[in-house]
Amino acid sequence: MANASLDVALHDTYYIIINNNTNVPFPQTFKFEFEMEMLPFIKYYKNNFMKEDYNHISYYHPFFVGLLEGDGTITVDQISKKSLRLRIVISLLNKKENYNMLNIIKENIGGRLTIERNNRYATWIASSKTDLAKVFAILAEYPLLTTRKICQLNYAKECLLLKNDKDILNNWQQLKDNKYSLQSKLLDKFNTDFVLPHYFSAWLSGFIEAEGSFKLIKFTNNSIKSSQFVIGQNYEKHILNSILKYFNKENCKIAEIKTNLDMSIQPVIYYKIGLGGKELRLSLKNHFYIYPLLGNKKLQYEEWINNH
Repeated sequence: MANASLDVALHDTYYIIINNNTNVPFPQTFKFEFEMEMLPFIKYYKNNFMKEDYNHISYYHPFFVGLLEGDGTITVDQISKKSLRLRIVISLLNKKENYNMLNIIKENIGGRLTIERNNRYATWIASSKTDLAKVFAILAEYPLLTTRKICQLNYAKECLLLKNDKDILNNWQQLKDNKYSLQSKLLDKFNTDFVLPHYFSAWLSGFIEAEGSFKLIKFTNNSIKSSQFVIGQNYEKHILNSILKYFNKENCKIAEIKTNLDMSIQPVIYYKIGLGGKELRLSLKNHFYIYPLLGNKKLQYEEWINNH
């Protein structure tokens, strides 16, 4: 897609845009174009690529969304005066297990896999029309749950509506500057009425793969001093509340840490939970038995749980 015009990219993504419940108006000419040319293309991937009969595939999809929300990004770059480039990227430390996990995503979802930054990172990228169509079909089936990624997707969607170089010149920078303008409203909404979706279990494993950690501190005699499953996130308190609810730990406190992020005028609140105890370890064991970790975090978890 790097050399493709933006109006071509629109054809591949319109289906997802109108199914993301964002209430953004779309010109009828675009809708007609899409229905005439691209609906069969998207339906092909939904009907042949997303069948629930294939349990491993139906698991990889929501797992991928959780991983994307934790360690991925949806970006739009201006590559010339006349075109923009949309990419969806997940970048992880270049460990064998992470590479293998991203390769599973490549084989089952699409995209390409590259090693970059002096061999330190394994990076999965979706940028072609075909790969973006697959990813957007998945995001329609398993919608994003974090406000930051929703804002990134909405920004990409708005950029795709820029039809020519004049639109890009006049509007792209403003869209970029206002990318997260709706985030506070989304946070208010999710903090009051967020409901765990049906795919939350698989999504959570992908999110833990990205953001979770397993802390273990021992005494000098090798006995355990402290053991916790820890996970945190900027902004998204509703995600932490949902994790507590999922593991039946709603009485546990969410720590709030003020941080300075991205040269923000106001400090950003980082929310974090640390859970421990035999009951929690059993819940995690049962969860990962059905919804396994797929990357290097799996090794960390196994080492952590085996020490008990």
